[in-house]
Amino acid sequence: MASRLAASRIVHAGRGISQPTPFGKRMDRLSNRVWGEVVMPTDTKSLKVVRVMSAEPYETKEQLSPEYYPNLPMFHYLTKMLRFHGVFFDDHVVFREVQDNLKTIRGKVVRPPIGQGKRAQLRGKK
Repeated sequence: MASRLAASRIVHAGRGISQPTPFGKRMDRLSNRVWGEVVMPTDTKSLKVVRVMSAEPYETKEQLSPEYYPNLPMFHYLTKMLRFHGVFFDDHVVFREVQDNLKTIRGKVVRPPIGQGKRAQLRGKK
């Protein structure tokens, strides 16, 4: 019979929390403060600010960290080596090579060294 009384006491202790009495409101605020929720009732705009500020920082998210993305220089080198050995075929790279060859045949400079491009040549004429 003692266990039945203990259970009923727990029910009576929590009875005033959800009631719109001053005690219930204070207990509700205290509960929100303990569990890290918004203490005072607010509108949806303020709740959005709370949600954004309580979210995990971008730096700690795995999918947004620099370690998530592949090592691009290594992949570039690997695809170059695979192309060299004939295992990998890239249409766009072949197209660029053909266009570069056509430019050199016409006497054009494909990729001039830095500082010797069109703008530098125009500056030199003045």
